[in-house]
Amino acid sequence: MPVLYEVFYAVSIFLRLVTSAIVIYCVLSWFRPDFKAFYMLRSFIQPFLAPFQKLSIKLMRRFNAPVDFTCLFAVLGYQLLQRLLWRLYILLARGL
Repeated sequence: MPVLYEVFYAVSIFLRLVTSAIVIYCVLSWFRPDFKAFYMLRSFIQPFLAPFQKLSIKLMRRFNAPVDFTCLFAVLGYQLLQRLLWRLYILLARGL
């Protein structure tokens, strides 16, 4: 049972790390897009943003909006995934 908790906890920390990196990336893109760390951070989080880019592009075209909501959708999605992960852990812990 402790091993199961450690696995879920490690995935939860990773999801928090990704969410924090996305927020930092957004702030850097507003203020310092020429900063060297910005490009390294972008290469790290790009695979995590990719699933949300299609949704954002569809909404931008539909509502003719000039704002990209990819980072917002990604943060919300990963927070939801983290909550679902802990619900799954609770269900598995009760069943074992």
